This record gives sequence, C-alpha cells and structure tokens, in this order.
Amino acid sequence: CTAYNVIAFHANLKSNLNNLSQNTTIKFENVQLNKGNGYDPATGMFTAPEDGVYSFTWSFLTNKRGTVYIAAVVDNVDHVHTCINNQQSTYINTSGHLIYELKRGNKVWIRTWYLPATFIHGGYYTYFSGSKINSI
Repeated sequence: CTAYNVIAFHANLKSNLNNLSQNTTIKFENVQLNKGNGYDPATGMFTAPEDGVYSFTWSFLTNKRGTVYIAAVVDNVDHVHTCINNQQSTYINTSGHLIYELKRGNKVWIRTWYLPATFIHGGYYTYFSGSKINSI
C-alpha cells in the first residue's frame, strides 16, 4: 500500500443564485473542508495538487418552475451533464458524480450549460466536493 497526502474538499453555496447565464462557473464560497488546498472558492475551481485518480460529486436544489442544467468540466471539456426542469414539485434536486484521472495542475469545476439557470437554492442543499482516491 502506498501512502499519499490527503486531498479532499467540500464546499456549498452561501446564498441562492438567480438567473445565471449559460456557461457560468458556480462558485461554492462556503468551504467546509479543503485538505491539500486544491479548491479555490474565489474561482469555483479545483486544481489538482498532484497526479492521481479523483472522485467528484455535486448536488443542486431548485424550486418549482426552476430550470438548471449543470456540467462537470475538466480543463474546458464537459464530462458529465445533469439537469432539472421542475414543473411539478415545490423543490427538487439532482446530483452527479465524476471519477477522473488528473495530472497536477488540471482544473475541475461546475458550470451552467445549455440554458440559463433560473434558480439554485443556497446553503447546504447545493454543494461540490471531491477527493483523491488513488495515486498514479
């Protein structure tokens, strides 16, 4: 077994977001954990501090008639799309997961895609997290 440095982060939104343009990077400002200092709340981007396999998860909550299309992006390339088009429920959420091999300096972030996002609920309902799960 090879020992490696713990690299992990978890951050959520401080407040609700309304009417975000298409291709807007979501900045999760409320950082709960940032081992390895890879996540930057000012940009909303995670930068891999070292080579490895990483796991990322995210979850978003919207209200009735809320529309949110989310992309998980690695170095300007979309890798996972999740979406909500809520016409029925008072609130509804979606989540996503990405496992990806990163080199030191690769960047991962969450952004809107396809259509503008009408409403994203802040607080602990909406988050982005990631961790290194193996060295290369």
